Amino acid sequence: MTTIYVDVLLMQSLYVNYFLLRAAARMTHSRLHWLRCLTAALLSSLFSLLILLPPLPFALQLLIKLIAAATAVTMAFGIHRNLWAKQLLCFFLSSFLLAGLLLAVSSHTAQGFAVWGNSCWYLDFSLLHLILFTALAYSLLHLLHFFHSKHHHTSDSYQVFIRYQGKTTILDGLADTGNTLTDLFSGVPVIVCGEIALTTLLSDSPIEWLKGYRLLPCETITAQGLLPLFRPDEVCIRNCSTGKTRAVDAMIGIGGTQNSAIFHPKLLL
Repeated sequence: MTTIYVDVLLMQSLYVNYFLLRAAARMTHSRLHWLRCLTAALLSSLFSLLILLPPLPFALQLLIKLIAAATAVTMAFGIHRNLWAKQLLCFFLSSFLLAGLLLAVSSHTAQGFAVWGNSCWYLDFSLLHLILFTALAYSLLHLLHFFHSKHHHTSDSYQVFIRYQGKTTILDGLADTGNTLTDLFSGVPVIVCGEIALTTLLSDSPIEWLKGYRLLPCETITAQGLLPLFRPDEVCIRNCSTGKTRAVDAMIGIGGTQNSAIFHPKLLL
């Protein structure tokens, strides 16, 4: 019988839940502050203590897992209409992928490597192995997301709503796979807007004073240079063909003379 150490159990669960929430944020392009993510992962890790209890009915196990997942996702992201369900689904998808990897590995290892009980697991191996397995699962998710984005259509028309310090501007949106810019610090996509198009939004703020201001090296067909970025309070993209609007996690880049906001269609996946 494998000895379960409660401190190791909680640390493993905390670590895995943190990256599962990160994976859900990446898949849905949702903004996720590290502190909220850590707090949600810490709370949801307490559910792993169920492994210490006698076997529970399957229906009760499923209900508890749903409550645990919903609690973690709500604490991490809040509740946003038309997005919360997708975040929860991606969290479950990440969990199932990781569980599948663990089951596959445990079937080829010595007995006692993984202990399962009440839909919870405990791994009798080092933290280094846990990091490697998490990295592998994270890489597979990115690979699936990459192939899914290859089949996304960009012929629809869009509007981009940008809110910053109490002001809102609405720009025509252009879904362009050529805009592959991502912020070097946060890794989130960049929506490129013309400086003139942002005049009403930023009229009272020098560019250098904008929240999250930094310069991003970029290159076009004809030139290369530094693109100013800032962190808006909120960005939403509306599909004018379907009428659907969704919030996205993105930085705003200031460059060019166009009146539109150019974004990569993967923001809508």
